[in-house]
Amino acid sequence: METLSLDEIAKATNGKLTVDDSGIKIKSISTDSRNIQKGALFFAIKGGQHNGHAYIPQAKKDGAVGAVVSCQFTPDTECMDFPMIRVPDTTIALGDLAKYYRHKLGTKIIGITGTNGKTTTKEMTHHVISHFGSVAKSPKSFNNCIGVPLTIFQIEKHHQYGVVEMGTNAPGEIRRLSEISAPDIAVITNISKAHLEGLGNINGVAMAKSEILEYLNKDGTFIYNMDNPWCVTIADNFYGKKISFGFNPSSQICCRNVTKKNIGYSLLINENLETYLPVMGYHNIYNCLAAFAICHALGHDIYHLKDAFSSFKLPSMRIEREQIGKVTVINDAYNANPVSMRTALQYLSEYASAGRKVFICGDMLELGNESGQLHREIGETVAHLDIDLLWTVGKHASEIADAATSSGMPKSRVHSFKDAEEVSLREINQIEENDTILIKGSRGMHMERIAEKIRKIFLNRLSVNTCV
Repeated sequence: METLSLDEIAKATNGKLTVDDSGIKIKSISTDSRNIQKGALFFAIKGGQHNGHAYIPQAKKDGAVGAVVSCQFTPDTECMDFPMIRVPDTTIALGDLAKYYRHKLGTKIIGITGTNGKTTTKEMTHHVISHFGSVAKSPKSFNNCIGVPLTIFQIEKHHQYGVVEMGTNAPGEIRRLSEISAPDIAVITNISKAHLEGLGNINGVAMAKSEILEYLNKDGTFIYNMDNPWCVTIADNFYGKKISFGFNPSSQICCRNVTKKNIGYSLLINENLETYLPVMGYHNIYNCLAAFAICHALGHDIYHLKDAFSSFKLPSMRIEREQIGKVTVINDAYNANPVSMRTALQYLSEYASAGRKVFICGDMLELGNESGQLHREIGETVAHLDIDLLWTVGKHASEIADAATSSGMPKSRVHSFKDAEEVSLREINQIEENDTILIKGSRGMHMERIAEKIRKIFLNRLSVNTCV
C-alpha cells in the first residue's frame, strides 16, 4: 500500500479525527486485529459474530497507529489517547477510502464477476498477465464489501494491473464494488441460478451481475461469455467496447477444438493458437478463454501465450485431486450451485476410475423458494449418470437422495447425513481401494471436513501397510 496520512484518510471517509496529530502516516489497512502490521490503521468492523471495536486495544498493542471507529464508540481508558477517526459506518468508510485510494493509482483494474468461475478466472488472469507486467490480485476469494477494499489497498503504483473479484448475494452489492474499484475491464464469466434468496430469480441474478458495468471507466471494455444467453442479453444492451469469448464461432476469443490430454485439455483458439490447459474440468476452458480475452483487451498479443498455462494450478478446493494410496479424492468443496453441481457430476461420470465412483454432496444454500426443486433436479441427474454411490449431507441435500432413488437409483447405494460431522469414520471405512470420491457442496456446509476424514483414514492405512 502507498502511504497515506491520517488527515487524508479522515477527509476521504468524511470522518472526524479525535487528535490533532494529522501527520501520522498509515502504511497499511487492516480489519483483523490478528494480522496487524506496524504502522497500520485498524478499521473496527461490526460483523454478524464479532465487533471489531472490542479488539482496538489489541490492535494498538500489536502496532496499529490509529483506528476508524463508529461515532457511537466510547474508548476504554487505555485507548483514550489513541488516534481515531469517527465515522457513521466503518464498512462504508472502508469502501470510501478504497475508492479514493484507487483513483490515486495509475493501475489498470480488471473486475471479474459471474455465478461460477470468478476465483479461477481471477487466478488464470493473474497468471497470464504477469507475463506482461506487475500484477496484484484479490487474496483467496476476497470479493465482498470488505474483501474488495482490502484488495485495492494491496495495489501499489508499481503495479500495472490489479485483478479484483466481485461477488454478491443481494441487489446493489456489485454496484458498490464497481464504484469502489472503477474497473477498466469488466468481466462476467456466466450467469445461472444462485443466491436466489437475495436475488429472487435468474433475472435478478443477471441484473445484479450487470451492475459491474455501471462504474466501468468510459473507455473501458466489457468481456462476456457468448455461450451464455444472459450474458449476451447484457452485452446487447451495452454500447461500449466489448469482447466475447466461448465456443460460438462468432466469439472474438473462440475455442474451436478441444482434445483431452493428460490431466487437462489441448485447445485451439482463434484458428491457430494451440495451447495446453493442465487442469481438470471442462468448465475451466471458459475461464481460460476469459483470461485470454482480458489479455487481448489490454492490447497484448495472445499468441505470445502459447505455453502460458504450463505451470498453472487451480485454487484450493476447485477440482483438487489427491491420490491417497489407491483411493482418489477430488475436492471441489469450495462452493456449489445447480450449474456447478451438474458440471462436477458430469466430470465424475466421465472420470476413468478403476473402482466405484462416489459422489458426496452437501446442500446448495441460498436458493430460496426454488431450493427444493433445484435439489431434486440434481438427484434425477445423479440417477441417470455413471455414479455408483451417493452420499448427501444436509437437510436440502436429502432431497437429492430422495429424487435419485425415485428416479431409479437403488436405495442401497444412497445414504443421507445430517451434516459433515455425522459422516463418521465407520461410514468412511466403507470406501474401497480404487474408488474415486468427488466432494462438493456450498461453503457453509464445510464439506472439506469430510475430505480431511478420508485423508486421515487412508493415510493411516498406508502407514500400517508400510509398517507391515
